[in-house]
Amino acid sequence: MKDSKDFAEKEISRRALLCGFGAIAAAAGFSLDSASAAVGVTKVAGGKFSVDLTANKVLAKVGGAVLFTAKDGSPAALVRTAAGSKGLTAISLVCTHMGVTVAESQGKWICPAHGSLYALNGAVLGGPASTPLKKYPVTVTASKAIIG
Repeated sequence: MKDSKDFAEKEISRRALLCGFGAIAAAAGFSLDSASAAVGVTKVAGGKFSVDLTANKVLAKVGGAVLFTAKDGSPAALVRTAAGSKGLTAISLVCTHMGVTVAESQGKWICPAHGSLYALNGAVLGGPASTPLKKYPVTVTASKAIIG
C-alpha cells in the first residue's frame, strides 16, 4: 500500500482539476431538462436544415430549445428567445473559449469545463469566454424553421 507521501509528490495540473470539477458539476445538475432532441429535421438544398415546428412543441414557449447537429457536425440548438417568427435563434453549442460543448441549465448555457455562461440566445453572460456562441441564419415559415 502506498503512503500519503507518494500521493503528495504527484502534482495535478490546474486544467485537470478544473476539468474534474466541471465533470462533477455536469453530472450533478447541468442537464438538458428543457432542451430536447429535435424531431422532424431534414436536410434541404444547400446544406441547410428544415425543422418542423409543429413536431417540436417545446419551441412554442419562450425558453424552449431543441438540439440538432449542424452541417459541420457540431452540436447546435434552435431556441425560442421571443414570441413570433423573429423569436427563433439557431446557435452552436460549442464554447468559444476552449471548444467544449455547453449544456443548458436554468435557462442559460454553461460550459462545464471552465464555467463560461451564455444567455439562451448565445450572448456571453460570464467568462472566461468573451465571444458569443456562433449563430446560424434562420428563416421561419408558418410550420418550419430553415437553418443555414
